[in-house]
Amino acid sequence: MAQPARKTPHGEDHEPVPELEDDDVVTLQRWIERPDGNLELLERPLTPEDFLDPQLEDKTTQGRPHADTTLYLTEIVKRHFSSQPDVVVLMDVKHLFGPGFNAPSPDVSVLRGVPRPDRIQESFDYRKIGVLPCLIIEVVSPKDRRIRRVDEEDKVRLYQRVGIPEYLLILPPRRNRPGQRFGLWGYRLGPNRRYRPIEPDGNGRLLSETTGLQFAVSPDGDRIDVFNSSTGERFLTPVEIEEELQRLRAELQRLKPDR
Repeated sequence: MAQPARKTPHGEDHEPVPELEDDDVVTLQRWIERPDGNLELLERPLTPEDFLDPQLEDKTTQGRPHADTTLYLTEIVKRHFSSQPDVVVLMDVKHLFGPGFNAPSPDVSVLRGVPRPDRIQESFDYRKIGVLPCLIIEVVSPKDRRIRRVDEEDKVRLYQRVGIPEYLLILPPRRNRPGQRFGLWGYRLGPNRRYRPIEPDGNGRLLSETTGLQFAVSPDGDRIDVFNSSTGERFLTPVEIEEELQRLRAELQRLKPDR
């Protein structure tokens, strides 16, 4: 059966993404100080409130697919902007947007035109830095419907209110469900400062206008591919880069003259 289309907070349809049943819950680990002064590790189900406004030392257990996807995307985007010192790519850093706003820790965020990147350490404080992220990417937890809704609904409203120009969501497949593909959808602020769906192009790619990157589900559905929108070139994955380096080392070794 076809999946129903998701809607923006204002009712517009966009591409359908998988609806999943709850199989598990996301867990929060937090160190708390006991009355005797000793620290105790608290472990309990993560609540939507925790997720929207985590403490700096919080650790959430969302599984390997979530961690692998977040790290993979961070590495690719960082590599792309490595020659631009005023571009900062953050992973799981608490964002302080100011009074009246929740302070989440986006999986990946990109800031352009940062005058003093060294000032961003344990957290990002918009009032001190003066530059908002131009793109935020959240890797949605496929395990817990309550937490998925925070990314899919609450953070859509939050990032729209803050004025984040672009917001992408990525849903990893469940490893125990053969044939399931990655999900990908996103929003861009319109002239009325309200989010509208980012429409895919003829190749199924979503363009991030603020970064010049395109994102798409790979042909096999097992990863998110990232492209340079100017050249159309797909960025190599870390595994592909290592394989290419090994090939080049082997070729250099073969070309060395015999002594």
